[in-house]
Parts: sequence; structure tokens; C-alpha cells
Amino acid sequence: MSGRDHSLPGGFSQGIRLPLLALVGGALAVAFAPIFPKMAMTVSDTGPIATAFWRLALAFPVLLVAWLILRGRTSRPTPSKPMPLFWLFLPGIIFGFDLVTWHLSFPLTTAANATLLANLEVVLVGIVGWLVLKENLQWPFALGGVLALGGVALLMWSGPPATEGRSPLMGDLLALLTAVWYASYLLSVKRIRRQWNAMTVILISTGMSAIVLFISTIVGGESFIPNEPQAWIYLILLAIIPHCLGQGLIIYALASLPASLAAVTLLLQPVGAAIWGWLLLDEALNQFQILASVIVLIGIGLARLGSGD
Repeated sequence: MSGRDHSLPGGFSQGIRLPLLALVGGALAVAFAPIFPKMAMTVSDTGPIATAFWRLALAFPVLLVAWLILRGRTSRPTPSKPMPLFWLFLPGIIFGFDLVTWHLSFPLTTAANATLLANLEVVLVGIVGWLVLKENLQWPFALGGVLALGGVALLMWSGPPATEGRSPLMGDLLALLTAVWYASYLLSVKRIRRQWNAMTVILISTGMSAIVLFISTIVGGESFIPNEPQAWIYLILLAIIPHCLGQGLIIYALASLPASLAAVTLLLQPVGAAIWGWLLLDEALNQFQILASVIVLIGIGLARLGSGD
């Protein structure tokens, strides 16, 4: 930022307003990630893993074009010690398993629960960073971690009873496993960003994840091709809105915003998923689920602020 005053009404500077709007838009776009697969599965026989595969397979050509356009304009980190090529492939493999467990949770629990529980990765990343990477954590992290875990317990206790074809507890457990995979993904990305730029990491991760999901779809016995044309609309929207547009806006915004402001703003993602789920899927939350969700959100927010990321 220059020394000149670019203050605008509302307390935001000229340099922060656009990235902040992009971050809000990106978080709300990513919030559609559990919505479109549910809609595709509702209108066709498309399985949860197959929807995850199409999210990446349809997004890959878009990302490839973006990479070809931007490859000469993005700086490449200079590592002190070059890493084996395997490290570049590892995040995509992990993210593939992340999407497998997350998409398997969609038919079993609500979009709000699936997204909220998957966002507990910040607590797991902070704990690993503290224990293994010797990173410093501030007191809000410990308080946030306790609140988040308490909120999770209340959320899983207060869910609706299991019905035919639906098991909220199992869906919530799969979403929690997703948080473990996503934490591992973020830690691996953090390591390889020392050598490769962000656009390359995203492109390779998407390609590798698509391969993992292709194999997983075959192993799971799911059909790749939806039996209803309408499902393709939701699968294309899944690839474009959450994966390309949402992730792209977030990556753009994070380069210009303070980490604390970005961390809190990204909590719009589970909030947005709850709103979209209510409006588009008729997934209303009961009063205990709303209370539990608020507690988890506060806990995640404190953990993000206390981690110093």
C-alpha cells in the first residue's frame, strides 16, 4: 500500500475493497459445492463419487487454458533444495480421497453439516503445525478448538433421525473424515508451494484428483454417464461455479488481504451452504442445529485467528 490515503466510506481502503468483494463472492460460490451434486443425484442415477469426478474432469480444461495464458506471468518460487516430482502429485491424490468421502456424505446428511464439519480442517492443520512444524499458536486457537469440538458434538447429537437411504450420523462422520483429508491436502500444498507456483499446483492437483476419482467411481460400481440430460446442467455448474470461479476468486483475493480478515470472511462458505441448502434443497435446520452451527463457526473463526495463518 502506498502512503496516500485511499480510504472509502465503511472503513475499507481502495486496495482492499475489490479483493474483499472477490473473497465474499468466492466463498459464496464455493458454498454451492455440496448443492449441485445433490441436485444431480436427485434428477438422475448419478452416484456421489461420479459427481466428484465430473467436477474435476469438466474443470480441468478450463484450468489448463488459464494456466497456458498465465504461465509466463506468474513467478515460480526458488527452493533451497529441489523436491522430487512425486511431491507435486501428492496433493491431488489426497484431494481425490477428500472428495470421495465428502461426496459420499452428501446423500446421508445436510449440505450445511457436510460443509461445516469439513471446515474443521483448520483445527487439525493448526495442531499438526504446532506439534510437527513447531509453529506458534495463540490462545484463541485453543479456545476455538474446544468450542468447535463441542459444537460438533452438539451438531451430531441434534441431527434428524436416520430414515430410509439417509443416515445423518454416518454422513457427519464422513464429513469429519473429509476434514482430515483436507488438512493433509493443505499441509502438502504448503510444502510444495516452496517450489511450484499456485496455478501449476491447482492444475496438477485437479488432474491427479480426477484420476483418483475415475478409479474410485469404477471400484464403487457407479455409472459415469447420467441417465437424465438435466443432470449435466448441475455437473457443469459444479465444475464452473465452485471449482473454477469460487477457487479462482479466493486465490486472487488472498494475495491482497490480511490473513485474519480472510479467515473470518471464508466462514461465509458453510453459512452459504446452509442458505443454499435451505432455499434449493429444502434442508431446514432445527434450533439445536442452528445453535451448534453458530458455536462451530465461532470456534473455527477463533482457531483461524489463533493459528496466525
